[in-house]
Amino acid sequence: MAALKGKNMFSVEKYLEADGVAVGATILSIVVLSLVIQEVREIIFYKRNNWNFDLDSNVGLRLYNGDSTDEKDLVSNKSRVCFGTPFMIFGFGVLLTACVAIILSK
Repeated sequence: MAALKGKNMFSVEKYLEADGVAVGATILSIVVLSLVIQEVREIIFYKRNNWNFDLDSNVGLRLYNGDSTDEKDLVSNKSRVCFGTPFMIFGFGVLLTACVAIILSK
């Protein structure tokens, strides 16, 4: 009992070291991978259709301008493929890189 007295078995740091960052990195890697696959599929679709962004690929997520979910506030296909999804890949990739750096620094 005396050996356990000096150690804090329920430390937040111990949780973060063991599972928290690893679980976060796993979730972020799944998100980044799915976004990259989605972007590649959309680029292939639009390349096959001579970059006609008037066609909808029905592959990507529906992105809206602001908080509205009204059809008139949908982001255009070109904006979604050229800016929206790559920005999300970059953002989640930065978070994933931070998680991996934390894991590798231990």
